[in-house]
Amino acid sequence: MTTIVQQIVSRDIEAVIIYESEQVIAFADHDPINYGHILICPKEPYESFIDLPALVHDEIQVVARDLYSRIVNKFNPDGISFIQNNGKCNELDHYHLHIFPRFDGDQFGWLSSDIGIQSIEVLRESLSGL
Repeated sequence: MTTIVQQIVSRDIEAVIIYESEQVIAFADHDPINYGHILICPKEPYESFIDLPALVHDEIQVVARDLYSRIVNKFNPDGISFIQNNGKCNELDHYHLHIFPRFDGDQFGWLSSDIGIQSIEVLRESLSGL
């Protein structure tokens, strides 16, 4: 089974491509948080962050840095967010890094679990041995 990203790479699915090289492609998210929401992906179907070869990872970071500046210049946002999901949270089954402009009042948010604010001691214990 080919991933959506592979279908974009092969031009079986139309996308607004912002960047493309031998190893990496970046394109507009079809369901954007805000205009300027871009996915940066390896062309090969690596599933998670840990699967990425170092050279591909490094190119994705260079592209993300460049797109950051371009998004700031184009949209003048209040901030920029990066999100990258793995495992069951990766709906595409293909590594992708979201980068998108943020604006006051855009209603994109972070919903924490019910564990609440933790003391330093609890956090230290929970991460011991990591």
